[in-house]
Amino acid sequence: MRAVNLLPNESSGRSSRSAPQPAVLAAAISGVVAVVAIGGGNLIEAARVSSAQKTLDAAKIQLAATPLPPAAPRVTPPPVAVAEQMQPRLAAVSAALSSRIAWDRILREFSLVLPSDIQLTGLTLTVPAAGSTTSGLTMNGVTYSYDSLARLLARLALVPDLSGVTLGPTTVSQKLVGFSITAGIKGASPAVPAPTVTPSATTTTTTTTSGA
Repeated sequence: MRAVNLLPNESSGRSSRSAPQPAVLAAAISGVVAVVAIGGGNLIEAARVSSAQKTLDAAKIQLAATPLPPAAPRVTPPPVAVAEQMQPRLAAVSAALSSRIAWDRILREFSLVLPSDIQLTGLTLTVPAAGSTTSGLTMNGVTYSYDSLARLLARLALVPDLSGVTLGPTTVSQKLVGFSITAGIKGASPAVPAPTVTPSATTTTTTTTSGA
């Protein structure tokens, strides 16, 4: 009979155990990479937290060294008698400011709308008195045509501080059109009506004494 060796070959078993499998090797490498990545992320976050903590500590130190602002002074209201004396003055100042005419603004607006082909020969600015019908602005000048004069009137009507722009008599001399324009000034003092005085009624009592 022929002898048969049933034992495994030792050389083949050793070679199969010594050679690592590719899947196992890949898993090991992935684990190492994951551990390194997690460790690096933790180090970066720890560095950021440390930097933020240092910035916060420096801000707290700066805030503690900053002096507090001075307390606002306490405003004490004036006595009643002083307030009663100040009230008419405040009313007078408010009334004066409400009727104040800004001549600089009016002249600036007028210079912006004045056409280049208009030549002024006179310009008068007056403050109308209370109850007066006198115009606040009066101008005289010359131009080359009635079209230029109409353009001037249209532009003056757009000036916010002017009202009632009116063209006066015009003349024509040596191909030049002379004109006169009047306008009211907004914000002038309104007419103040005269106070009405009502006489008080007088009661006369007559006493009659009769003799006994």
